[in-house]
Amino acid sequence: MSSSIIGIAPALIQTTADVPAFKPGAIAGFDDPTNGYCEYVYGTATAAITGAGYVCVEGVLNANFSMATTTNTAAGQLGGHGSRIGVAQAAMATGQSGWFQILGKGSVRTLASAAIGTRLNTTATAGVVDDDGTAASRAINGIVLKTATGGAEATNADARLAYPTVGATL
Repeated sequence: MSSSIIGIAPALIQTTADVPAFKPGAIAGFDDPTNGYCEYVYGTATAAITGAGYVCVEGVLNANFSMATTTNTAAGQLGGHGSRIGVAQAAMATGQSGWFQILGKGSVRTLASAAIGTRLNTTATAGVVDDDGTAASRAINGIVLKTATGGAEATNADARLAYPTVGATL
């Protein structure tokens, strides 16, 4: 297990004017009383992030995240195959810093009717994943839903993360 940082608040966001509280790329873990052991990576938003649960991809620099799409995870892009995925814990403006979940039970934004236990993939909707297998989308390895998402786009609070990465083109 990696080292832990004591005293993190996963939903804490720091403005661009603040001195970052942690080094970008720092990983912190703790035992949440409800969700069990979870880990987070401290990073910076390279573009606005809509809210908690939105799936983000790490760019060329360590711990710079933007909402994942079919476009920015395509082959030859900064967030292409093998790039780290983190799930935002709060809405962030461009340049703000905060925590992105990489391990444990958490919430993930999905399109309508994403099924339990299926392969998830990127979509054209920024930060939102689905199980539809659309051509040219990218598999998201390391995220699984333990309950299905209902009939509308929503944040599924029963996802499991295991160091997710961008996978193969579908």
